[in-house]
Amino acid sequence: MQFVEAFRQFQFKVGRDNFCLVHVSLVVETNGGQQKTKPTQQNIRELRALGLAPDFIACRSKNPVSDSVRSKISLFCHVPEQNVINVYDVSNLYRVPILLQDMIKSIKVQLNIKTRGRSRLMRKWHDLAETYDRILEPVNICLVGKYTKLDDAYKSVINALEHASLFVNHKLQLSLVESEDLEEEVQNSDPQGSTLRGTRCAALRE
Repeated sequence: MQFVEAFRQFQFKVGRDNFCLVHVSLVVETNGGQQKTKPTQQNIRELRALGLAPDFIACRSKNPVSDSVRSKISLFCHVPEQNVINVYDVSNLYRVPILLQDMIKSIKVQLNIKTRGRSRLMRKWHDLAETYDRILEPVNICLVGKYTKLDDAYKSVINALEHASLFVNHKLQLSLVESEDLEEEVQNSDPQGSTLRGTRCAALRE
């Protein structure tokens, strides 16, 4: 793969002191709750065969990875145990930076990056994550558009609505409505054959 080879060459171009590789690997969990490390071990072996050795392994999992699993990954993947980071599912997206704080600090030390203290910023971020979980009062918004069946068509609009709702301490309850369903004449088209259906978009609060 071209990007892997690009990374391999880049580490020599900038020097190891200016290069840090974080490998994200899924830790599979069986129906019985057992966490499997073999896929991660296999991924790291293949990566090393291509000339790249990870400095950190970010273990994506549904539930927190046990200490014994982290120790096993560290042993068989030749990565210090403190550099095996658990990135498990959290209650909301705002908790992810909090979860990755230790890894970010370690990367800064490894690359000798000096930054001003951001403890105040992280406290605000922590409060934001807590607020999101505590909010119970909903705000119902209906988003009308032409491409509501496409997941990313209105991603920026949906994110803006989520952030605005959080700012006023409400939990967003979003309904997507196909604009064609609101029109009387849905068969209209322009002379070139391009559809004119559902060209209007609106967000309405119930």
